[in-house]
Amino acid sequence: MGHTRLGTLPATRSWNEVVGLVAEGADAARVAEATANAWRLAFAKVQGDVGFREAIWWMTQLGVAGAQPHPAGYLNSAGLEISKCESVVEVAMALAGTMDQRIDASGKRSDFGELAERALIAVVTENLQGQMPTLLSSTAHDIGGAVKKLGSEKEFGRLARNFFQKLTNECLNYFLSKTMPAQVGVSRRFATAGQLESFESALETHCWEASEIVEKFSGQWMTKNRKEGGGKIDRETAEKYGWFSLRKMQLELEARARKHE
Repeated sequence: MGHTRLGTLPATRSWNEVVGLVAEGADAARVAEATANAWRLAFAKVQGDVGFREAIWWMTQLGVAGAQPHPAGYLNSAGLEISKCESVVEVAMALAGTMDQRIDASGKRSDFGELAERALIAVVTENLQGQMPTLLSSTAHDIGGAVKKLGSEKEFGRLARNFFQKLTNECLNYFLSKTMPAQVGVSRRFATAGQLESFESALETHCWEASEIVEKFSGQWMTKNRKEGGGKIDRETAEKYGWFSLRKMQLELEARARKHE
C-alpha cells in the first residue's frame, strides 16, 4: 500500500484514533470509518482540487460522449484526442496526457489529485477493455463502440461506482500506508504479512460495498442532466456531482461502520 510521494500525515485527533484502532485490532469497518473522518478533515481544503475536478470532468464527458452519434469526435472536440487510438492503452495514455496538461498548467498538483487521476485511468481502462471484441487486437472503430456503451445509464453508473470505490480505497490507504508496516510482527496487530493482506482485502471489500450507493444515483444523474443540458454537461454541474457523490460515500462508510459496533 506504500506511496512514495506522500508527505507527513496530519497529527490530528482523528488520525490518532485511526492509529489506535489499527493497533487495537479493530475490524476493517471501524478503521474505515475512523480513516474516512481523518481524510475528511485533512482534505476539507481541496474541494477545488484540480486533479479531482479533471477526473470528474472527463468521467462525465465519457458518459456524454457515449450518447453522441460519434463518441470519439465529441471527445476530440472536448479536448481528448482519441480518434486515432486503436487500443485501450492508447486511450489511457491520451486521457492521462490530457489531464496532466491541465493539472500542470494550474500549478496545483496534489497527492489527492493524483489519486483521483490514477483511479479514473484505471477504471476507464478496465471498462473499455471489457468491451473489446477481442484481447488480441482492436481498431479505432472498436474503441468508439466501447465508449458508446458508456452512454447507457447502467454502464455509466457502473463506471462511476468503480471510480469512487477505487478513489475511496486509495484515500484510506493514503493514511494507513504510514502506520500499517509498523503493525506487522510478533505481538503486533498483524503477526504475518498474510494477515495484513487479509485486512487490506477486507478494507477494499468494505469500500466496494459502500460504493453501491453511488451506482444507481450516478446513472440516473447522467441521464437527467444530459437531457436537461441538451446532450451536454458543463463543468460546474459535473463538479457538484463529484463532490456530492464523494460525500455520499463518506456518509455510507460511517453508517456501515456503526452497524458493526
